[in-house]
Amino acid sequence: MSTILQARELCKTYKTSSGDVPALKNVNLDLEEGVFYAITGRSGSGKSTLLHALSGLDRPTGGRVTVDGTDLYSYSDDRMSAFRRRTMGFIFQQYNLLEDYNVKANICMPLTLDGRRPDEAFFEEITQALGIHGKLRKYPVELSGGEQQRVAIARCVLAKPKLIFADEPTGNLDKRTGDETMALLTSCAAKYGQTLIVVTHNPEIVSMADKVISIEDGVVTQG
Repeated sequence: MSTILQARELCKTYKTSSGDVPALKNVNLDLEEGVFYAITGRSGSGKSTLLHALSGLDRPTGGRVTVDGTDLYSYSDDRMSAFRRRTMGFIFQQYNLLEDYNVKANICMPLTLDGRRPDEAFFEEITQALGIHGKLRKYPVELSGGEQQRVAIARCVLAKPKLIFADEPTGNLDKRTGDETMALLTSCAAKYGQTLIVVTHNPEIVSMADKVISIEDGVVTQG
């Protein structure tokens, strides 16, 4: 397997009224195509900060992230947004759905912004699998939290990104739907050779991963 993402001497320091707080300390990682990585650690250890730095959502204080041969932080914000849209998918607990658009439009939005049409058969498959096919004309305000999360997952998976970044993706789902969601994510990742990077506290999800990345006080070890 080839390496799709590299981090070298990655650092992130936050400025606070009481002084500098180092959240990431000289992180070095090599992530391979088609591998499921779980990022685990105690609350406040830097898991989400690492995810955001690896995906271009939050610029690091120092170091470099290379994705598929591209120095991610050499891009302007606009070019980085376009690169992320074409290369990465995101699943977060906040859902980030657009309130003025219905479910179908929300799911298709990354492709719409990129001028691409969805694979209709695949759209049908994932919306059925996530139990939201009957809600395509509804708006986010009409959905429960779990339903909104499933829409966010469908939006991510539909674009078939090379990298999927997920921050506690099943945190707002019941166990059955959570298990089904992880089964869908892992099967899609395997089918399309995607790299799946999941921040989680859930030991069951950690046990499913091919490799585990542990972080403690901003220091990372790669399993």
